[in-house]
Amino acid sequence: MSTLAPPVRGKAWLWQITALCIVLGMLLALSLKTQRQAIESNEPARPVALRKAYRILKQQNIDLEKELTENKTRIEKLVKEQANKIGGTQEIERVLDETKMAAGTVAVQGPGVIVLLHDSPKRNPSETRQDVVNDYIIHDSDIRGIVNELFASGAEAISLNGQRLVATSSIRCVGPVVLVNSTQIAPPFVIKAIGKPETLENGLKIPGGVADGLILLDMIEITRQPNIVVPAFTGSTRYKYAVPSKNAQ
Repeated sequence: MSTLAPPVRGKAWLWQITALCIVLGMLLALSLKTQRQAIESNEPARPVALRKAYRILKQQNIDLEKELTENKTRIEKLVKEQANKIGGTQEIERVLDETKMAAGTVAVQGPGVIVLLHDSPKRNPSETRQDVVNDYIIHDSDIRGIVNELFASGAEAISLNGQRLVATSSIRCVGPVVLVNSTQIAPPFVIKAIGKPETLENGLKIPGGVADGLILLDMIEITRQPNIVVPAFTGSTRYKYAVPSKNAQ
């Protein structure tokens, strides 16, 4: 005689466990989704904050430059007023103008050349080797080489993308841009130089000179101009550490 298995009793607990597992699974999925959304929402928070801070600092910089320009104009007016009082006005104004031009704190104009620097159009788009690609890109070292050659050829005033180059100016690469006078500039790079046009151009085209490779790769354009305006330096000209030496020979 066969033995029958006892009937399963109390199946209600099985449905309760199943329902509980479903609920827990849904809660877990919802928790993971919420966590992921929170992370995603926080990811752009830092760039947004940085962009906001950058805009604030940029506006502050513009305001400071405006204030600096106004102060320079006020000082210049006071100097001229004092010169009128003590006599010899014309000679004092001439010396003052020459001093300002030497310091780069006044806009100047005259004949010269405009040099346009840009990445080479001869680069093969399929080329991916970075060491090769770099040869077809304008670097800060290229810009410095051109600027130094222009000064060596007699340039009296030079600007780079609207930034006047003075004794304290630096040209250095910062990521994808170049930093000049604490201002970010990007290609194409436009260099304006005042001086004898033919001498400046010939200085750049010296065989074996700094522009040889750029000319070969069509990365430089030199144009003579009868009149070029180079803007004034708008940064701070105040010295914090250097003072006139009383013992200089």
